[in-house]
Amino acid sequence: MTAAGVDVKICGIRTADDYDACRAAGAAFVGMVFFPRSPRHLSMQEARTLADHADRSAGGPARVALTVDMDDAGLEEVVAAARPRLIQLHGSETPDRAAAIRARFGLPLIRAIRVAGPEDLAACPEWEGIADWLLFDAKGDPGGLPGGTGHVFDWTLLADHAGKTRWMLAGGLSVDNITRAVAVTGATAVDVSSGVESAPGKKDADRIRNFVSRAQLG
Repeated sequence: MTAAGVDVKICGIRTADDYDACRAAGAAFVGMVFFPRSPRHLSMQEARTLADHADRSAGGPARVALTVDMDDAGLEEVVAAARPRLIQLHGSETPDRAAAIRARFGLPLIRAIRVAGPEDLAACPEWEGIADWLLFDAKGDPGGLPGGTGHVFDWTLLADHAGKTRWMLAGGLSVDNITRAVAVTGATAVDVSSGVESAPGKKDADRIRNFVSRAQLG
């Protein structure tokens, strides 16, 4: 966690410049997306090149590999190419499947929980001891992208959240609403993707810097 108390994850980076902007801004995590329907999807070669660049910059953000219902063979490729510090499960993976992934790869897990109403938080206890982080994201359109859509959910649902697992707030965050989001939810970690882009999949260094600065001010 940063000295200011709020860790920031910039999800969907695609280039060395993206990584450098996140590092300069003080982001704690960067997300690398492996989902072909996403405008932020990375090929294995792109991931390898990006990881090589990041490894030359000691002390930078922790790399997170975002996957969606990926099988073991796909995960093997992703882990070999991206060399992530964490794996993010953003599909319909069950706790049993997640436990198997954790045992096989030996990496901490972030589990996305898509939220529209209070009933969606009922699954949180199932992930205790399996997920190292929960990531509360907005539930988008059925059949749509699993994340990075810019949708926002009712943050007051998290105001009294008392789960044992660490969590991040995601879903439609931007420099314009991050201060209120942190105030309402009490989040100590936040995740942003489309909110720091000039176009889908195109990260903007100024927006990254401004978002991280505003988030850390709380």
